[in-house]
Amino acid sequence: MPKTGNFQEQLYFLIFHKWKYLIAILRSKFYKKTTDKIDKVVYVAREKDKDWIFGAKTRRLSRYSSLNAETYYHNKLRNLPSADAYYYIYQNYFCRCIRSTPNILNKKNIVMFTHPTWSKKYSKTHVIWCLNKADYVICLNSAIKKYLIDLGGRSEIFKVMHIATSSKLFYHHERGVGGVGFCSNYGPRKNPDLIFDLVKNMPDRTFYLVGRNWEDYNRFEELSLMPNFTYYNNVPYESYPDLYSKMDVFVSPSLLEGGPVPVLEAMMSNCVPVASKTGFCPDIIEHGKNGFLFDIDAKYETVIPLIEAGFLLKANIKDTVLDYTWENCSKKIDELFLS
Repeated sequence: MPKTGNFQEQLYFLIFHKWKYLIAILRSKFYKKTTDKIDKVVYVAREKDKDWIFGAKTRRLSRYSSLNAETYYHNKLRNLPSADAYYYIYQNYFCRCIRSTPNILNKKNIVMFTHPTWSKKYSKTHVIWCLNKADYVICLNSAIKKYLIDLGGRSEIFKVMHIATSSKLFYHHERGVGGVGFCSNYGPRKNPDLIFDLVKNMPDRTFYLVGRNWEDYNRFEELSLMPNFTYYNNVPYESYPDLYSKMDVFVSPSLLEGGPVPVLEAMMSNCVPVASKTGFCPDIIEHGKNGFLFDIDAKYETVIPLIEAGFLLKANIKDTVLDYTWENCSKKIDELFLS
């Protein structure tokens, strides 16, 4: 057992899940192992991810791969196409695929760990046990890598990669007349109350929120009635570049992130990031030079001056993130497949 969870968590995994994996491992013995030659690669996501960030990631990574790569979508993650190697855009997908398609254990597997989302079904014990069956696990920042190793992950399989975005899709725009932007799916870890407080206490600034499911926020009706606030609900990903061009400052207030990728997208669009110190934000934002950072427990009184400072910053933000492209990221993943 990995060094994770309490006894009850480990016992739950043993009774309800581990035996299923042991059967899958036994079944995998009847399939032919992959050869050293890696040609066909499948990037795995769910059907419902197609029009959201996970879908965009898999399409772009497979598009820029030098290997024979394709993207596979299936909500139950069954009947994966035959391939030499697989890339899973989310850690729980790999867990599910081990059970549904045991043959993958004879192939090369790379898993992206986005951020911790532990649950009774996918506990620390459960997920770490599965991740240790992968060839490589991509962590979006160095803090996550250390965290997973401390939980019992095999240190040699974890690689830090700040994922990527498109330098072409997200075009440079000149700042000067834009507002303040946010981009995320609704959830408690997105720190919605801070967003509410910023909009309410900066009435002279225009705010834009791009995302999904914010109707579930218990103060959304009040937020949506504020005259300086516009919500872009469930819009196509292809419209994001034009929406970022409306923003001079991009705020990421999350309490917990692996990325967040929208910060990279906004920076590639030349928006000034003002972000909480989570995920890869402390890795890619140099405070006062290409953006501003604040503690995850900061209140709006602390963040407002940083937003105002963002409007005064003259730096070319896009130039500081040009290394984080899909082309470069896909090349690094290809190297892992071929290593």
